[in-house]
Amino acid sequence: MLKKKKILHIITSLGDGGAEGVLYRLISETNKIVHHEVIVLSKDNKYEGLLRSKKVKIFNINLKKNKIELKKLIKLYKLIRRKKKYLIQTWLYHADFLGGLFAYFSGNKNIYWNIRTSEISFKSTRLRTLIIIMFNSLLSWFVPKKIIICSKKSISIHRSIGFKNNFELIHNGFDTKFYLPRKNFKRQNFDLKKDQIIIGNVARYHPVKNHDYLLSIFNQIKNFPNIKLILIGTNVNKTNSQLLRKLKYYNIQDKVILLGRRDDVFHIYKLFDIFILTSKSEGFPNVLAEAMINNNICYSTDVGEASLILRRKNFIIPKDDVIKSARIIQNMINQKNSYKWKRIKKENKTHIMNSFSLKKMVINYLDVWKK
Repeated sequence: MLKKKKILHIITSLGDGGAEGVLYRLISETNKIVHHEVIVLSKDNKYEGLLRSKKVKIFNINLKKNKIELKKLIKLYKLIRRKKKYLIQTWLYHADFLGGLFAYFSGNKNIYWNIRTSEISFKSTRLRTLIIIMFNSLLSWFVPKKIIICSKKSISIHRSIGFKNNFELIHNGFDTKFYLPRKNFKRQNFDLKKDQIIIGNVARYHPVKNHDYLLSIFNQIKNFPNIKLILIGTNVNKTNSQLLRKLKYYNIQDKVILLGRRDDVFHIYKLFDIFILTSKSEGFPNVLAEAMINNNICYSTDVGEASLILRRKNFIIPKDDVIKSARIIQNMINQKNSYKWKRIKKENKTHIMNSFSLKKMVINYLDVWKK
């Protein structure tokens, strides 16, 4: 009997993020042929229980933000050193830096990084993260065998700041088994009516996700009869005083539903008519593909691989023109339930399943690891 390949994944958290979701799907699909173990650097672990249920060993380091905890760093180094014969797959800048460096100094040269960001902004990216990115650009020349990356745009941006051109492009993958649950919420579960126009957004509350711009756009279309905006994501709730002030400023408190972080978000997408992503930066925005699989009509700012996912330029909205963005979405709302409306919904699902299948993503990862 052939031995399973052993892979040690090192990731910043197992919380509610795109990279975390990709890691979970990847492990779920390859668990029978690959032995996976995961080191989690910090807390916020949505996927931990799901992975443990699949008999995946999880190691928690529990590093705190903005603190240098020497004992925990030593623990991390010793743990990585014990796994010297494992292939090391790191995820996101901080894990690429710490995990990659510790694996390299422990004598492991079988190291693969994973970068998920397509734009690096000096305004919206934390100083500490910018410093780590700069260090990583130097380390990229000798630490990782390959740098797995999820968007073409990201490759050119990272090359421009000094990263070695050692990239392997692998787009994220999706399947109906995971993203199309049999049971979904009905509109009445949220006191919504069948004839209402429901706009949706799924994103954590963070400057890079640009909720300000989304609310500005919604403010322009709020007078449509029976229109509602549903916001889902970490810190998108009624305890967020900054967000509540913005809703009050636009006088849209009664038209916006704040659902906060949800582990059952895949059961909610079906409620949306239109999904809008207004991020300033993304790598491969999973939420667009997730919404499209669920027959949402989707719009996005031109970030990461959004235009590739959407496949039509007329579904890209400008990053800094509220009036034009609102007009584009208003035009689509006016066509609700038309033949064009229904055709776009159907084509969106078909496009994602044909172009970004989970099977294709898994095969690409396995091929890279074999090399």
